[in-house]
Amino acid sequence: MRGSHKEKGDGSILPERPFGCFAQNTPVPFFLEPWGAPPALRPVHPDQLAAVYEVYARVDAALESASASCRACGECCRFGPDRPVLFASALELGVLVASAGPPPTERPVPPGGPDAPWRCPYQAGPGCMARAGRPLGCRTYFCDPDARARGEEVHAEATGEIREIAARRKSGGWYGPARFYFASLDGASG
Repeated sequence: MRGSHKEKGDGSILPERPFGCFAQNTPVPFFLEPWGAPPALRPVHPDQLAAVYEVYARVDAALESASASCRACGECCRFGPDRPVLFASALELGVLVASAGPPPTERPVPPGGPDAPWRCPYQAGPGCMARAGRPLGCRTYFCDPDARARGEEVHAEATGEIREIAARRKSGGWYGPARFYFASLDGASG
């Protein structure tokens, strides 16, 4: 079946572009759509680091009562089908790496789509080895549905602030599944 088309001024035919922000002219692998390939790890500017930590402090304060519902079981650090998918910006993941160092190399991120099974490389047992610099998704997700609703509200507002911080220095604007960012780091080190 031939798709819709229109003529260019020279008589050749162009496919009509699909509508919407996720439209593609050609099929691309799922891991590149719609977020694209993650950028290379770059050092986070000190001003950005301070601004992100200010956002994180406000998020933590806003969710202090919800945090009491956390069982510290580590379930939220394991991802896969029918489980959460951790989305984060390159800026947030840069802050994470600046805070905790590169992810341990003995825990490479396996290939697959955003909902393929994997475990955060910073998880040690049920605990987090990168708690101070963990991204918004880690700060705002709770197993308890009542706390989760509050976390989602706070997450939406804080994500906008993080995007503004990234835009000021024109860096860290990528936003996608964290597993792809971590996998790109594995590839860079291997």
